[in-house]
Amino acid sequence: MVIQIILFLMETVIINVSFLLSFLIRYGTNIPEANFSPYKDNFVFLTVIYVLALTFAKVFKKRYRSFWELFKRIFTGLFLGTLFGVALVYVFRVYWLSFPSSIFIISFPVCLFISFIFNGLVMAVSGKIKKRIIIIGKEDFEGVLENNKFIEKRSINKIEELVDFMDFDEIRICEMPKDIIQLNLIMYLMGNLKIDVTFSPSIYHKLVEGSIKGDNTLLFFRTFLGKRSDGEEFLIKCLDLVGSFILLLMGIPLILVIAVLIRLTSSGPVFYKQKRFGKDGKTFTLYKFRTMVEDAEKISGFQPSAKNDSRITKIGAILRQTRLDELPQFFNVLKGEMSLVGPRPENVYRVKTHKALQGMRLAVKPGLTGLAQIRSYYDLHPNRKIKYDYLYIQKRSFLLHLYLMMKTIPIVLLRRGT
Repeated sequence: MVIQIILFLMETVIINVSFLLSFLIRYGTNIPEANFSPYKDNFVFLTVIYVLALTFAKVFKKRYRSFWELFKRIFTGLFLGTLFGVALVYVFRVYWLSFPSSIFIISFPVCLFISFIFNGLVMAVSGKIKKRIIIIGKEDFEGVLENNKFIEKRSINKIEELVDFMDFDEIRICEMPKDIIQLNLIMYLMGNLKIDVTFSPSIYHKLVEGSIKGDNTLLFFRTFLGKRSDGEEFLIKCLDLVGSFILLLMGIPLILVIAVLIRLTSSGPVFYKQKRFGKDGKTFTLYKFRTMVEDAEKISGFQPSAKNDSRITKIGAILRQTRLDELPQFFNVLKGEMSLVGPRPENVYRVKTHKALQGMRLAVKPGLTGLAQIRSYYDLHPNRKIKYDYLYIQKRSFLLHLYLMMKTIPIVLLRRGT
């Protein structure tokens, strides 16, 4: 409670400091008295409006699960405060006529930056930024996306023991649900309480096989694990469309050069086309730059590429190592068949051969890059790759997409492809 009072009082100071800095940014040291006077006479009302908006956005919580949650709440509170502040100026425009509206625009990012830094520092030092996780069974997660400093874990033996815990953010299930009662409890937590539920990769195959008799387990988990809120899905879709369009536009000169080099150094088409499985098992045509000799599959049958593969052309070896052979897949993203981030699209033969590549892995769109690609190479064994792909499906979000895209850049530049 003491920390909340300190944050509350400091927020009133930060709001006014931000307005004063905004006047300095707008006018310099020679601030016109006519413009500054409305704020000087009514800063108390502005402060109350902003503090109420921050309170409504639940900025003064006792605990945050992450810095991102803190940022979103401060952003929402200040945005509402700015809207109400502008409305106040409009309603009482007789008294606020000379108050420049540009001050609101300037003060928003200034106050957001200062508030986030101060609140984040105080909450982190006091240990109030902590994600609480309940683990059911023996954990075998690899901790790919975790920062243990801000995570608090507790272990229990049975799903039913969850009723003894009230304040937690995520459940990690490391043992197979045994009956419909446990399934209903999980469904309630995921759907009604909006609790994150993550399943251990060790029980993935059991889920795929539908080990709970009499229930369509796979369909149930597909519905919840791959789907995100409409807002989150919209942001991911925008990132896919805008990102692929910009990257494709920037890459046109490189695409033309690669196309010419392929035609000059080997016979056959510039592009390689192959049927791949997409979301929900629907097939689509994948586009890549051709990196092997013409009709390589007809010559040797279906055979995954290996190091020093004689079928790979000289230009093809460079394209594979730099992953430039994937550039045409931006067209697949624009067509809505792929995403910038997701499990790699597997060909029909490979999916039918390896059961691990079926099931929930097809609950989301395949992508150009993914968690498996930033953690290792493309030639992972399917049973190993599925652990990363499955973890991505459960953690899938707009921020995770940005994170994985940023992590892909140094991998490409360091030529860690195969």
